[in-house]
Amino acid sequence: MSDIFNMIEGVFPNTEILLIYYCGSIAYGLNNDFSDTDVTIVLDNFKGNLQLDIGKYDLFVFSKEEYIKRQLFDDSVISYYRQAADDIMSIEKGLVYLNSNFRETLNQLLIFDDKEFMLNHVLSEVTFAKHRYDIKPNSKSHYHVFRIRGMVDHYEKTGKYELVVEEPWFTKMMDFKNNWDNEIAQNYVEEIKDQLDYLENYRNEMIQIGLG
Repeated sequence: MSDIFNMIEGVFPNTEILLIYYCGSIAYGLNNDFSDTDVTIVLDNFKGNLQLDIGKYDLFVFSKEEYIKRQLFDDSVISYYRQAADDIMSIEKGLVYLNSNFRETLNQLLIFDDKEFMLNHVLSEVTFAKHRYDIKPNSKSHYHVFRIRGMVDHYEKTGKYELVVEEPWFTKMMDFKNNWDNEIAQNYVEEIKDQLDYLENYRNEMIQIGLG
């Protein structure tokens, strides 16, 4: 069994580990030597959710119920967690452990309507990022604004909402991600706000078209 599994088993006794996979920068293919090792964990006999740093690992821990709610974009789960729901799209390459008792549930969560997922995901990102922007306009997490903007463009071209970031958004995303804490980031502050407005308006227009 992997070192991660053994660590989680030790930190969360009296629970059953259902799912472990790499998330964050690793899931999105954006990690480098300086990236944290983000890990999503789903537990049975556990309540709620929490984020926990242990050594090089940044753990995002969910009860089975809370994880399912996150993936269904239930608004009882805060937008900070909901906006990362697309990390499930890379689970095949990032999977560390899957309990056979959770396999069917995971397979069901991996079947979703691209448009519905996109609309929910955009809403979660806009909600979270606008609050964060008001506090810190050049927060590192804002690279996700460009990431999701690129994914939306990809959806427009293909009808598939997946972890593909179209240009010029990939270049903007990487430039901001690598320079969020220096003067280069200031060049993106207004554009981040503009793209948040774009995503919000795009979502509203898509809903109107769907209802029409």
